[in-house]
Amino acid sequence: MTKTVGREPVGVDATRPSLARVCNRLLGGKDNYQPDDHVVTQLEEAAPRQRAAARRSREFQQRALRYLAGTVGLTQFLDLGAGLPAPTTVPNTHQITGLGARGEADRPTVIYIDNDPLCIAHGRALLADNDRTHYVMGDLTDPALLRDSTVSTYLDPDAPIGLLLCGVLHHFEDDLDPCGIVRSWVEVLPSGSFLALTHLYDPGPGDPLHPFAAACQDRYLRTLGSGWFRSREEISGFFDGLEMLTPAVGADPGLVEPDEWWPYGPPVRFKSVAERLVTAGVGWKL
Repeated sequence: MTKTVGREPVGVDATRPSLARVCNRLLGGKDNYQPDDHVVTQLEEAAPRQRAAARRSREFQQRALRYLAGTVGLTQFLDLGAGLPAPTTVPNTHQITGLGARGEADRPTVIYIDNDPLCIAHGRALLADNDRTHYVMGDLTDPALLRDSTVSTYLDPDAPIGLLLCGVLHHFEDDLDPCGIVRSWVEVLPSGSFLALTHLYDPGPGDPLHPFAAACQDRYLRTLGSGWFRSREEISGFFDGLEMLTPAVGADPGLVEPDEWWPYGPPVRFKSVAERLVTAGVGWKL
């Protein structure tokens, strides 16, 4: 299934910025071009340390995956809107979920889904020898993918799944009903599944962070054509029907800044504005 909702992927066109390549640039990768670097430069001017924010978001994803694969024991994962494989210094989903495996047969199955042919080509080239990991062409707005043969060949759609939507939903405008997209996925997931999500965050007028969020959103829309900062209430709505996990000892269940979700230790530095404009959470389908 390859239908596309919203903007067509940029693919190999090096004259226009690509969301996948901008993310690659933020994580320190080399699979990007001058237009992608221009987007990052614009974002840095609006709120410095965008690369640090991208790293903290990816580190949240890694901790959530280690929890789901290790503590919970999930054996299959869907990474929606996966983009380009991360640079070698940043582990990908299958590398994190496979950390506790005793052998290849014990490694969880990971399906990466994207609608950009460039991402698929890079992913398949990188993972050609790994039969527990697959890059699949598909549109993340279509939950029927779960039972399409391109996915169900590799995983059991009736067994619990870890669903990742990290750094994706803020590139879907309200007209595309991103909350409805998530709800449709939650409906088809079996009981015992989990959703891990990160999203650009705007605390709203009156908060000192609001002008920075508004400036970043403006830069995103002018350079990339997408990138909406949403309120805590809007982002919490993505988890409707799910039980939010507690992000740390003594904390209440819910959304937090990425580095506050089961951190490895106490904070050792002040966070930049850009790092505080992202929120993250994990929900469980009972």
